[in-house]
Amino acid sequence: MDVTDDVSLDPRNVRLELSDMAPEADIIQDLFQNEKALSLVESICKVGLLTHELPIVVKRAGNNVVVEGNRRVAALKAMQNAYLAPEHRSRIVRITAGLDLKTLRNITVKVAPTQDDADQLIAAIHTGNQRVGWSPARQAAFFQAQIDAGKKPEYLIRHYPTVDVKKFIIRSQILGLFRRATYKDAHLQDYIGKRSFPVSILARLYGNTTFLDLVKITVDESTATVHLRASQQEFDKVAEKIIGDIKEKRVNTRTLNANTADSYRNYMNELRDLINAHVDSDVLAVEQRPPSSPAVPPQGSLFQITEARASKTRQDPPTTAGSPGSPANVPLNSGSAAQNKSPQVDASTDKLPKPKVTKSIYLNLDEIQVAPGFPASIHLIRQELALINIKNFPNAALDLLRTFLEKSIKAYAESLNEVIRNTANQNGFVQLGHCLTWLEEHLKAHQKTAYIQVISKIRGTALGGYIPTVDHLNAINHNHQIFATPDDVKNCWAGMEGLIKVMLKP
Repeated sequence: MDVTDDVSLDPRNVRLELSDMAPEADIIQDLFQNEKALSLVESICKVGLLTHELPIVVKRAGNNVVVEGNRRVAALKAMQNAYLAPEHRSRIVRITAGLDLKTLRNITVKVAPTQDDADQLIAAIHTGNQRVGWSPARQAAFFQAQIDAGKKPEYLIRHYPTVDVKKFIIRSQILGLFRRATYKDAHLQDYIGKRSFPVSILARLYGNTTFLDLVKITVDESTATVHLRASQQEFDKVAEKIIGDIKEKRVNTRTLNANTADSYRNYMNELRDLINAHVDSDVLAVEQRPPSSPAVPPQGSLFQITEARASKTRQDPPTTAGSPGSPANVPLNSGSAAQNKSPQVDASTDKLPKPKVTKSIYLNLDEIQVAPGFPASIHLIRQELALINIKNFPNAALDLLRTFLEKSIKAYAESLNEVIRNTANQNGFVQLGHCLTWLEEHLKAHQKTAYIQVISKIRGTALGGYIPTVDHLNAINHNHQIFATPDDVKNCWAGMEGLIKVMLKP
């Protein structure tokens, strides 16, 4: 049938909220406005008209009325005459340019004997469950199978223009990392290998760049590639916890629903504690080595332990060898064990207890996303800041915050092809004070007034507390009489977070 002359759209279509006497032009506008008919035009232009499901028509008052497939027919009608969808006309003309529209004018339809026969089939299609959708894992497996057969991701991305192929390829590769991990609990290996594994829970984690930074996974969304930077041993330890927590229902899509939720942040802190505990165990092993043993750190660890790191990093109270408080019996990160305990599930209700909100010992850098074009040092400093336990290491954290601020301003200026100069010309070096002066002038020139007062406070030229100011940050770095506290770190980060966010945003 001729899509323009032989078939008519159905004003009784359940999708519509129009009268039974509505003209076809109103029906088309409604389907484009409210039922995404334009997306069908784009799909047809990219992959052609799919004919696995044909429009269904019935005879009604001498006309062939479309009772199933109105969106497709409306899209085809508008492609033949873009004036039928005036609000989308220019876009329809643009995306159909160069397409031989004559080949889409005549379509094959199915003619139902009666309206009742058509209604029976329509109900089966739209209210039944005849077609079982693929699980997220199966969706990913479909594209992974093609990659395994030798097809390149670039080819698949071009070949399936209406599908978010990159998302599925990344999902498959992340799932592959966890399936290739070695688990002490053999049941976990079987569990993650099942088709029914709830990959949607895992997606709540790997969709967060903070999580990827913690476990040292690099995801390049432009090429849909995934790379593990951590050692396999360290990743195995993290994978054991995550898959075990999913299996035991300690975490689910509710507890990981939003990365701003307390339950999500608490779980990220558990992962940080696990990673830091691994580092501390390496330090402990080095510190307790016999004097004649060489200080060789484990290869491929997240943090290479140096001889300087092996020296005492905190003052321990005097203890007797073998006593309960001696280093041989107490882990260096003594707070981790309690924080790593997972909540128990109530067997009678199968519900997770309400997460306990604890005072965070880590800075929240979830909102800080570094643009890909920034230097690697900015990415790495952000990753390290997310891992530092500010309760145990406030001086290291605050010193690194100062570095983060200065380098972020320099990287921001470089991204704008601007040069920060030492106006005082004392030694030629550009320092934090020069960076802040340049940034203040830059923001004034671009009318970003909301951040000017923030800079003034940091520079110490505005009324406010001593933290965070350049003088305080410099004192932490240079004055041997000054030390930092965890609250100093939090207050300093609160004062500069918004400024760093606006400079580093992708």
